[in-house]
Amino acid sequence: MTAHDGGFGEAHGTATGMICDICGQEGARVRHVARSYGKGKDLLVIENVPVISCPHCGESYLTADTLHEIERIKLHRRSLAQERPVAVAVFAWNAVNAP
Repeated sequence: MTAHDGGFGEAHGTATGMICDICGQEGARVRHVARSYGKGKDLLVIENVPVISCPHCGESYLTADTLHEIERIKLHRRSLAQERPVAVAVFAWNAVNAP
């Protein structure tokens, strides 16, 4: 994600795609991703989050509506989230940069 994660814009739809709020070009698409918030016992994973991605400028951003829904989910996590076991790995930077 970028500094534009504030999500103040709403990408505009057209017949062939969306117009990117960042660069103004047509062709932005909605991708659905999982986002994680917090860590350890406070970790919350929200699946199916719509992210707008532009193939022209390379930016990805969340809309204001999406951010509001994420905040609502975080606020009501006890009633909305379900407990599931999840495998967690730590990225080993040294293994990637080893000679």
